[in-house]
Amino acid sequence: MISIQVLEGTAGIATLAGEWEALVGNTSGAAFARPGWHLASIDAIPRREIVAIAARDGDRLIGVLPLSRIRTDSRGLFFNLVGPPGRGDYQPFVIAPELAAQALPLMLEAAMSRYGRHGTYWFPNIPTTDPALPVLRAFLDAHHMPYTEERESAPRLRLDGADFAAVEAAWPQKHRWDVRRRRKRLAERGPLSIWQPSSVEEAEPVLDEFFRVHDDKWLAQGYPGMFHDPAQRRFFKAVLRRLWNNGAHFSTLRCGAVDVSYHFGFFSGGWIQWYRPTYRPEFGNCSPTKVHIAMLIEEACRMGWAGFDFLLGTEEYKGPWCNDMAEVVNIHAGFHRWAPSYFWFSRGKPFVRARLQPAYFRARAWWQKRRGAGEPSGQPE
Repeated sequence: MISIQVLEGTAGIATLAGEWEALVGNTSGAAFARPGWHLASIDAIPRREIVAIAARDGDRLIGVLPLSRIRTDSRGLFFNLVGPPGRGDYQPFVIAPELAAQALPLMLEAAMSRYGRHGTYWFPNIPTTDPALPVLRAFLDAHHMPYTEERESAPRLRLDGADFAAVEAAWPQKHRWDVRRRRKRLAERGPLSIWQPSSVEEAEPVLDEFFRVHDDKWLAQGYPGMFHDPAQRRFFKAVLRRLWNNGAHFSTLRCGAVDVSYHFGFFSGGWIQWYRPTYRPEFGNCSPTKVHIAMLIEEACRMGWAGFDFLLGTEEYKGPWCNDMAEVVNIHAGFHRWAPSYFWFSRGKPFVRARLQPAYFRARAWWQKRRGAGEPSGQPE
């Protein structure tokens, strides 16, 4: 017999944390499904009406659905969404696969009893392979709820036990030669090594340096610096703290004693996940990020890991490294297709984003340069 509990606030998440971690296990999407991921988002950007909806089969926890009411910014025209406190590049349902068809509808009914049958519900970045995804679609169809799906892809390098020489040989010749050439050129300026912190305390000052280098580089190129937003700095620090030794993966490429490339990402299910990189522009002609990626892949081969995941986005630079692709679905669901919030997220926002996003980024970059200070806290939509 499946029972449902609705646990309120961060205390509810903490109550379930141990069982929740065991249910998540060690899959490629695990870092974004852990309670620490959602708590890190709440640490940085306060959420309203936080709940963890738990499903049990007897005493066994078989599902957790973390939700909150999210006030969006101007990109979401300040509408409210009901969605997870934290949004990851992969947001799998935390549910026992064999019981998804029975448990998930009960959890969704509990969510709608808690938040009401109005507004827009947001299910971001569900892997297309998630066994609970067809259950969600069937629930929305059965309840006559209109919904839209947006798909995104994540290029990946699957290693399948290959050594680095075999992986490198499979890359396009031009890419392979360029990686070797850049690595040699950078090594002429000093010995190369991958640095990783041994503790949060050791990591934090380098993380502050990463924020500064990241924003200086992007602003110099005419784009806004994301870490001008204090909420973003708080979020990355909270992720480091909450997921230390449990998914966070922070490293730099050192040339001699100088950190020339930085990467804040994750390690999940045997995959290194490339989340937020940057590099020092004065080393740009050596492509330090490219060398950093190559050396992390070399380490992954040496350790027998599953692969290197570039996460969401099909930017051109990712293609030559990869031999595989993951896909996710981003779903907005409402109760009436002409309701203002649902109309915006299903039609208005995609239309505006396609036409105005470059101008929006240029305007933000101009404002940050002029202001030289932090912006209000960001929101996911």
